[in-house]
Amino acid sequence: MPTLASNVTRASAQTGQLIVEKWTQDVQQPFDKALQAKDLVTDRSGLVADGGDTINIPTVGSVNARAKAASTNITFDDPTGSPLSIAIDKHYYVGVLIEDIAKVQSSFNLQQIFKVRMAEALARQVDTDILAKYASAGTSIAGGATIDDADILAVVAALDAANVPVEGRAGIVSASVKGDLLGINKFTAYDQTGLKGTAVSGGDLNRWDLYGMRLVMSQNVPVSTTTRNLFFHKSALSLAEQQKPRFETEYSVDALGWKTALHTIYGVGVERPAALIELTRT
Repeated sequence: MPTLASNVTRASAQTGQLIVEKWTQDVQQPFDKALQAKDLVTDRSGLVADGGDTINIPTVGSVNARAKAASTNITFDDPTGSPLSIAIDKHYYVGVLIEDIAKVQSSFNLQQIFKVRMAEALARQVDTDILAKYASAGTSIAGGATIDDADILAVVAALDAANVPVEGRAGIVSASVKGDLLGINKFTAYDQTGLKGTAVSGGDLNRWDLYGMRLVMSQNVPVSTTTRNLFFHKSALSLAEQQKPRFETEYSVDALGWKTALHTIYGVGVERPAALIELTRT
């Protein structure tokens, strides 16, 4: 209510019942972590599409040439290796109950809104399980408090020493490591690269090439005392999705609402530990 002879209004507590609140129809979803691992590893999903709980991968080993001695029988080698196994043992879900009162009274499509969050949660879990394979890395390089050119060269040397092909190499680094690398002139400055740097050209700063490796940044890189950045060949890690994320819905009389669940079944494995390099940063 206005005060006489004044343009000052009273406290909103006294006029709140007369003020209309507005709600947008576009719902603000949270910013999500960049998930990169799934597209950079080997996909073996087709092998378990018709069932099974284990994927077995036969392997062979290297053999060496021998000098033939006169009048002496040759020696026969057995290049058969031990098979690798990937267990399809991960079953994750996200469940949401949408009660009737919320569905009836809300002007939003609650199921559509919540499905976005549910899908992100499962995708993040798959990415997390792949990146957790840092514990099986064949080589671990301690980068200290700041990652520099020498650390990246050490990663390259480790991959080269393991006979890892250049084609198919990739690295997933944390936001802190991305910051370290963008701060190295050798990688970004025009007078060093001869190219207009992505830092000023508006290019994708989450994906760039370095020493023949496709580097991507993810906030989902594991932190266990230090960040566990991974560099690997595509064949080093594998993912087998037996059931891609699938929605299940059911009306519950007891709950007077719709039970909604999204679940997936999959397995992850390390096929070539020597082609998997961990680079830590405190």
